[in-house]
Amino acid sequence: MSRRGLLRAAGAGAVVVGGGGLLQACSSGIKGANSGGTKGITIGWIHPLTGALAGFGAPDNWVISKIKQTTPYKNGFKIGSKTYPVTIKSYDTQSSPTRAGDLAKTAILNDGVDLLLASSTPETVNAVASQAESLHTPLICSNIPWEAWYVNLGGNPQKPTVKPKYVVMYFLGAEHLVKAFIPMWDRIHSQLHTDKVVAAAFPNDSDGNAFRAVFPPIAKAAGYTFDMSSPYPDGTTNYSSMISQFKSAKADFFTNVPLPPDFATMWKQAVQQGFKPKLATVAKVLLFPPDAYALGHLVDNVATDAWWAPSLPWVSSFTGETCQQMASEFEASHGQWNSNISNYSLFEAAHAAFTSVTDPHDKTEVADAIHKVNIHALAGPLNFASGGPAPGVAITPPVGVQWQKGTKYPLEMQVVDNTLQPQAKITADLKPTNQ
Repeated sequence: MSRRGLLRAAGAGAVVVGGGGLLQACSSGIKGANSGGTKGITIGWIHPLTGALAGFGAPDNWVISKIKQTTPYKNGFKIGSKTYPVTIKSYDTQSSPTRAGDLAKTAILNDGVDLLLASSTPETVNAVASQAESLHTPLICSNIPWEAWYVNLGGNPQKPTVKPKYVVMYFLGAEHLVKAFIPMWDRIHSQLHTDKVVAAAFPNDSDGNAFRAVFPPIAKAAGYTFDMSSPYPDGTTNYSSMISQFKSAKADFFTNVPLPPDFATMWKQAVQQGFKPKLATVAKVLLFPPDAYALGHLVDNVATDAWWAPSLPWVSSFTGETCQQMASEFEASHGQWNSNISNYSLFEAAHAAFTSVTDPHDKTEVADAIHKVNIHALAGPLNFASGGPAPGVAITPPVGVQWQKGTKYPLEMQVVDNTLQPQAKITADLKPTNQ
């Protein structure tokens, strides 16, 4: 489509150039929105749409299209006696942490955003959060373990006294992942009578450092012994020594938190070298269909986590649509459901904050407002005022899921454990990975 055609389709002023590339955007286009000189609200969303983390951003453009159809974003936010048109600007990080930080500065300093959204892994979110906090711009984050997010902002997860002024987040923590994995380990142990040895491959990055600190003590209390590899750099291509270590330890289980391309390399080498754990429970990878299909049958019965699933009872605060309705609509046009459909709730939280202030362009007032948001949303209950495990954190607990041979699709993500999220429906029995 030509630039003129794109502008005509999306609305005048809806495509913005900046931050080293074309930035997608959408405007509310409400009638009479600018009458009386009302300045519209601008929301910027920084997220990975291309590159190694693109699986995390796969549903994001669809989410924007759904949000544009809701009454508040279509007709504008009513605040006091005024109605403010809303523009959403979408910035693709290309999966680069450096670019994520640069885009945050562009959005704040050049594009005049009133509020930022950021999603999908520390590699994206932390760089944006640092800029938002230092440049005094409110930011709502999702899809990052809270410990990695909190440490980046100067907090200590063991003594969470630091309160970020401009930043809040919803998601889970490293402790929720190990607590989701342990019930699955227990069930395989009861079936196969293992030695309860867990091989752990944690990289030398924000997620890896958080998991290295959090996982072992919780697993030890549950009766499991961790055999951890040395911290390895992201982008490692040869995992032979690590695999030999795990084989020597006769590890029954395997867990990790790598970048998706690194896991593909690691897992292929593990299979080639005969490392066959009775259950693999991985984090940060195999969360989305494209990543699973890239490895084919090698991911059969590999387990992971899901922070959102179609069988959860949550609904959109805008439309009342259920998780299942959202998943079904997504599948009708985009293929299998993706847990990051829950990024929809970034916009629910933004709306709740803006409609509670007197001046949506007062960043300090909006920052205070996001810390007071307490809503029931598509991602579940979001209460940033509760104190959570740390100030500004709302937890959305995960379910245990497993990639199994499917009926509708060759591979399907089945909910096999709901210990932390009993509202989710179990859809299949847990199977050993090496079965």
